[in-house]
Amino acid sequence: MTDELLEVEDVDITYRTQGGNLKAVSDASFSIGPNEYFGLVGESGCGKSTLADSVIRTLDENGRIDEGAIRYKGEEIQDLSEKAFTEKVRWKEISLIPQSAMNSLDPLKRVSEQAVKVAQAHTDWSREEAVEKLKELFDVVGLPESRVDDYPHQFSGGMKQRAIIAFSLLLDPSLVIADEPTTALDVIMQDQFLKYLDDLREIRDFSLLFITHDIAVVFEMCDSLAVMHGGQIAEQGDASTLFDRPRHPYTIMLQRAFPDIRDPKRDLVSIEGTPPMPGEEIDYCTFADRCPWAEPECTAGEPPTEPVQGDETHEVACVRSHEMESLAAEYLDAASTATETGATQDRAGDRRSNASLDRSAGEGSSEQPILRLDGLDKHFSPSTNILETARQKLLGGEERSAVRAVDGVDLNLARNQIQGIIGESGCGKSTLLETIIGLYDPSDGEIVFEGDPVSEFTKAERKRFRRQVQIVFQDPFNTLNPNYSVRETLAEPLKVHDVDYDEETLLEMLEEVELTPAEEYIDRGESQLSGGEKQRVSIARALIMDPDVILADEPVSMLDVSTQAAILDMLNELTEEYGVSMLYISHDLSTVSYICDRVNVMYLGRIVESAPTMELLEDAKHPYTRALLRAIPVPDPHHGRDWAELQGTPGDATDLPTGCRFKDRCPDRMEICDRRPAFEDVEGTDHQAACHLHTGPEAGEGERGEPVSSAASDGGEPR
Repeated sequence: MTDELLEVEDVDITYRTQGGNLKAVSDASFSIGPNEYFGLVGESGCGKSTLADSVIRTLDENGRIDEGAIRYKGEEIQDLSEKAFTEKVRWKEISLIPQSAMNSLDPLKRVSEQAVKVAQAHTDWSREEAVEKLKELFDVVGLPESRVDDYPHQFSGGMKQRAIIAFSLLLDPSLVIADEPTTALDVIMQDQFLKYLDDLREIRDFSLLFITHDIAVVFEMCDSLAVMHGGQIAEQGDASTLFDRPRHPYTIMLQRAFPDIRDPKRDLVSIEGTPPMPGEEIDYCTFADRCPWAEPECTAGEPPTEPVQGDETHEVACVRSHEMESLAAEYLDAASTATETGATQDRAGDRRSNASLDRSAGEGSSEQPILRLDGLDKHFSPSTNILETARQKLLGGEERSAVRAVDGVDLNLARNQIQGIIGESGCGKSTLLETIIGLYDPSDGEIVFEGDPVSEFTKAERKRFRRQVQIVFQDPFNTLNPNYSVRETLAEPLKVHDVDYDEETLLEMLEEVELTPAEEYIDRGESQLSGGEKQRVSIARALIMDPDVILADEPVSMLDVSTQAAILDMLNELTEEYGVSMLYISHDLSTVSYICDRVNVMYLGRIVESAPTMELLEDAKHPYTRALLRAIPVPDPHHGRDWAELQGTPGDATDLPTGCRFKDRCPDRMEICDRRPAFEDVEGTDHQAACHLHTGPEAGEGERGEPVSSAASDGGEPR
């Protein structure tokens, strides 16, 4: 008998395609012990999910295990028939939290009925037994037992995620595979999810295979990990060991590609290039083309995976692993020296630390801001269903309140300034940008561009505004026309705005966004670009119009961490070079702090705190801001952070609470919080907050000067 729960030994996985066989995983080996949390980390396409699919037997029909063995509790499970695997292993021994967990519940069936179906497919449980078990697990994951008979649409995103965790534990498995479970979550929801997983270790005896591209989450959650690149396991061992003494170039660079909220000024290391496309055979180091220390020997054959001297549990596949510690130190020292001597004066750390911060306030500057928002509102009708609206009127039913997605936002954006807007999903960040760009008409308030109200623009002036204010959307995979080449994508806005251009204009812009050589990219189709390359094309499409303002809607949230660093650096340098101002929205303060001069914190349609970036990080005033800071994973297994003291979700934008909108989730709630706090300077600084803990004697007055009562006719706050 083995002491290991799961053993993956020398596994090769190949996909059969019309173009030939593609090897997705080569010679992969790792093991997971009882009650061990094991992380599998790497970029998209490196083989992480394929390896997990091979364990739980969910590979696509054209995928197969060519070599190697997968043993569970000592038994080779790949030799089991599908029926035997279903009866003995799937769900009962090994369960799955899928990548799209929030969309994995059947919207047409009650949650309890779905649990019953799972239980009865693998056990002889009665319906009552299955529902009772689900109720127990709802209590474990922090959901009310009374909600087991609800439909999925009655759950928030975080509740759906917790329900899926309950499903994964329904039959008491010994191993749970979590495949990118936090990818679609904002930072607060991710924090809650990770806390539940951490708490479960104390009350449930199971192991976890955690698959992600987020090395900070792995370092925070896992006992040990393996780093994958191009279908190969590059390095594996104890999490603390890999953090303190990484021996593979990819592990070293991956760590330094991730922002660290404790040191937001540090330069990020961009990992140039992309992993190789799967081929018929992998007989070389797949990181060689991206490695600053590569030698001819690196491509002469697949490097063997060998233990590091003095530590049999630490394994690395690199022919230069024995000298990597000194090579990495020299490399990182050189990068730091370059920054200190001014070679990268335009990068984020310098932008935040030099005198340019003096203009980050905008409000206190004598220079007219390029973009000003005055009490901007965007409210939506609660229903677009004509029949439902007519029925309510005929029956005399109470009309539902409007959805206050953006509700009284004031903001000044200075020239050549980058301001961040952060907050949870649903707080109104994207709606704010889409209203500024003109995709929605404001419900109230004003957008002022270069001193002139946009609402008073003529048709010609509005077209000029649309040229001067460009947007970069969150999802690079769905924002480029799949029928267009890169050439056509860049040329289209120039044609719309009657701008003269030539071939050289397009090539120069591709060079600017580091798609080089430009001649090789200009005629590629959308399907021939990686995620990072697609986002670079999106940025090039915005910059080619020579805009004054860029609205960036979470431009790196869907990208691998190595690509994120490159895009953040590029945005930073290009805004400086072109003199562009930017509104950058995200739920992640670590990326916002890297690039932004000033940060605005948004909650339920309003900005609740605003300050220069470093001041906000060092002395956040609003309890919500402090919760966002605590929720950020730190890429250090030795760092013991407190979980955010924040439960629930932002609430219903159709039924807003009176007074402070955050009060129902606030750990510092006071009686006065039933009155709306003023948005005021804190102690005479350029730091504003809407919180009774920090505002002055007018804290009980509304943001526009009117008294705030505790009752509102529309169920929300009086205006």
